[in-house]
Amino acid sequence: MKKIYFLALSFFAFVNINAQTTISRVHTILQSNCAATCHSSANHAGNLNLSGTEQDLYNALVNVTPANAAAAALGNKLVDPGEPRNSFLFKKIHRGLDANLSLTSAENPTTHDTLATMTEVEREMIRQWILFGAKDTGELVNEQTITDFYVGQGGQPRIQPLAPPAPNEGVQIYFGPLFMPSGVEFEYYKKFYINNNTPVDVTRMNVFENDESHHYAVYKYYPGHEAIFPRGMQKVVGLITEAALFYHADVIAQWPNNIDLNYPQGTAYVWDSATSLSITYHLINYNDSIIAAEAYMNIYFNQHQPGIIPIKTAQIRYGGDDVEQLVIPNNGIDTTFVIDQHDADSAFLWRVISMQAHTHKSGRDYNVWTRNTNGTKDSLIYKGSYDATYTFDQGVYIWNNPPYRQFNPPMPVDMRKGFIHEATFNNTTADTIHFGLTTVDEMYVTFIVYYKDDLSSGIDELAKNASLTMYPNPVSNVATIQLVNGTNLNSAELKVFDLTGAEVKSVKGITTDKFKVDMGNLPAGCYLYSLINNGTVQASGKVILQR
Repeated sequence: MKKIYFLALSFFAFVNINAQTTISRVHTILQSNCAATCHSSANHAGNLNLSGTEQDLYNALVNVTPANAAAAALGNKLVDPGEPRNSFLFKKIHRGLDANLSLTSAENPTTHDTLATMTEVEREMIRQWILFGAKDTGELVNEQTITDFYVGQGGQPRIQPLAPPAPNEGVQIYFGPLFMPSGVEFEYYKKFYINNNTPVDVTRMNVFENDESHHYAVYKYYPGHEAIFPRGMQKVVGLITEAALFYHADVIAQWPNNIDLNYPQGTAYVWDSATSLSITYHLINYNDSIIAAEAYMNIYFNQHQPGIIPIKTAQIRYGGDDVEQLVIPNNGIDTTFVIDQHDADSAFLWRVISMQAHTHKSGRDYNVWTRNTNGTKDSLIYKGSYDATYTFDQGVYIWNNPPYRQFNPPMPVDMRKGFIHEATFNNTTADTIHFGLTTVDEMYVTFIVYYKDDLSSGIDELAKNASLTMYPNPVSNVATIQLVNGTNLNSAELKVFDLTGAEVKSVKGITTDKFKVDMGNLPAGCYLYSLINNGTVQASGKVILQR
């Protein structure tokens, strides 16, 4: 039975974060800088009159198509709630606040260069109003925090902008900025539209985020489900928000730090047309001054190809849906929890692309093994004491910068055997710790990216006729092939294929039951092979080439 993590979907709510009015501040800024000159009732350039009341201003801007034909053709609105990059007003006045935002010549980029009197804080207030949904009520952001960041006590340096993909290669999602005082912890989420008119294959995702990030996660909404979520930046207010996302979207990616993920050739995330995403960003400001919480994500994709192997993800949580099972006593000693993940009836082999741990601050260790059929540990495949890029063992698990292990080539795991996950916690607080979203609560999740092979499909050697062996496997250069059933070969041929099915190597004229094949001219990766004798496939299997 699903418990607290997934309770009462019908009751989830979205709340404003303060109680005053941000639109009144935006109204004042635009009145003094714009309505007094070019956008008055007497002189409304661009068919835009910004004089009048706050409600007049709202009606003139929000969801209104610009008079500029080039901006309209791009799908811009004067103010697109939640989308500063799609708001012609912000594009006109931002003056470098968004390093990757620019105007085409047809959008008249120089027409507002005279707005030198509009300060950075004022420009930022307009962006924040739009970012938080361009509402006509509520104080959506704290202007004093923004002022302190830009001109007061100062803030931490901004992260380096990530260059976006070429228009024909993908899209960039920019999350933020959210201005975060010292010592604050929060998590926000926001939906984004990819605007893909046809299905696409996502082959790479690259994220650059703040050092203070605890995690950056990408959810993909089920078709049409994004409509029930509000536009603009939303604060995660508790488990009920996570439950809402769980019922309406799949987690497809998660980053604990800056990682550029290139997926194996022949595999991809397959996204339907009109894909919409939800991004959640969880940070803790350890600094003594304000940070601008922001993240850049480049998504690279191609037009969908029918033969592509779809990538999947799994969140392996302690207790499964019943996350209430995670209870860490305040006894000040190490407590270890085990997840035994397997399916004795599974028909699938998982080829694991990457793996990462996720705990909060009472986490002390985190390890994952492959599992033997009898339930014992096999090989240690994820050691939590490694550094963030899984390059070396640093001797200690760091909960807020866990290792992200990428397997190249993907690691095959027979899910009839599966995995054993172990996480160790030590609660030195005065209270028992339960599952929760903040870092004073706890989580125990292994995030796995993989793709499936059907064990009965003939792809994997586990289901193959044992008439042929290839060793060593993995191989770094030359492999030896041995037939074990005494079959007579008559000028047989060995064919090697990559995971897309393309033939990459052929050895012809084989007449002996033991021979060698040189794999040294191929790139590292996973390959399939077939031995063909007299027009019949004699045997086949898989070989992993390592460098």
